[in-house]
Amino acid sequence: MAERKNFLIPECYVDTNILKTLFRLDGVNHQHCCSKVMKCMSLKFSEGFAVGVVDDDKRKASGSEDFVELAQSPHLIMMKHKSRMHFLFFVHKAAEDFLLSCAREQNINMADFGLPDDLEGLKMVTKNIESDKEPRIRKLVNALRDSSEMARLQRSIDYLLEKQYQTDIKELVRLFNQ
Repeated sequence: MAERKNFLIPECYVDTNILKTLFRLDGVNHQHCCSKVMKCMSLKFSEGFAVGVVDDDKRKASGSEDFVELAQSPHLIMMKHKSRMHFLFFVHKAAEDFLLSCAREQNINMADFGLPDDLEGLKMVTKNIESDKEPRIRKLVNALRDSSEMARLQRSIDYLLEKQYQTDIKELVRLFNQ
């Protein structure tokens, strides 16, 4: 891990772990709920570049109506703010579903990582405030890098991290859909 990306703003502890692992970062701008991600993007990065990662909750956070959908896959919705260089990734339904689906696709046994293979059991691990540092999740995320949805998330955010203000939306959508 090499650096901190304050403009990369995940909602929950497990999203934080996923992002720190995928991008080999020391830190990101963790927020405690979707509405705080939206507020952080709106206030702290009003004139700046920002990427939020949130669970696709039943209730949409205030401010999400200012984003337009760019692309969608089985577990991810990629959006862009109508007037700012803000991007938002909704993880459908939540990070735990995302991880379990990626593991199923790759025929990875969650027990090999000391993790439950059911949604409720996994939530018991991921809802812990220490799950942003949980080594079992980090090892799992590394093993899931080649799953279609994890690779899609990494490819898309990699491009955004590299291009930031020079992001070409058509190229970003192409990479997402690849």
